[in-house]
Amino acid sequence: MAHKSNSDLFCVSPRNMIFYSPYDRVQKRLITLLNPTGERLLFKVLTNAPWQYNAIPNCGFIDPYNISEVCISLHHFEFERDKEYSHRVCIQCILAPQTEYLNNQTILCIFKKVRRSQIHSVRVPIELKPEPICIPQHELEGILQNDVQKLIWDLRPINTDYMAQLKEVTMRGPKKRCSWVRILLGPLILISTGLAAAYIHHNFKNEIFSEMKTGDCEN
Repeated sequence: MAHKSNSDLFCVSPRNMIFYSPYDRVQKRLITLLNPTGERLLFKVLTNAPWQYNAIPNCGFIDPYNISEVCISLHHFEFERDKEYSHRVCIQCILAPQTEYLNNQTILCIFKKVRRSQIHSVRVPIELKPEPICIPQHELEGILQNDVQKLIWDLRPINTDYMAQLKEVTMRGPKKRCSWVRILLGPLILISTGLAAAYIHHNFKNEIFSEMKTGDCEN
């Protein structure tokens, strides 16, 4: 099957990945997979330099009319300026089989059983730049200006108005709690008082009745 920049079954963005020196640290890039169909798709990620690149996830599914993101990590290595690198990532995609045919199989096992003619592949070439990334000065100033403004806003001093509002809010909370406590305790106090009075009255009647019976017996 001929490899295309984008398949009829799914779309990949970006079309190529660029990494910049220095290569003494891990660098990461995102690849977005788009499913423009009404069918569920399965995908897996391959590379011709597996000792230098890692894909997370390396396989998965894409729901209908949805996207899935894959993080490609380039491990640190000794970059040689005079060497020509032809690294690439290949995304393979197939239609997901019916649920009853899955039988708890992994996605990689399903790919092994599919004929090559049914696999759609998109290659993403990788370019390794010998120089660090260069950001134009005006863009850098715009980024820094936004960061400075955000920092100033986050570190703005709390003036007296803020303190007064904070004090009012904190004082309002205990007052509300006290009023609710009074509302809840009022009926409980009345009920307990009534029960105590009824208990005392009942004991008083029993004592009088006992004294009357004792007097009758003595007579």
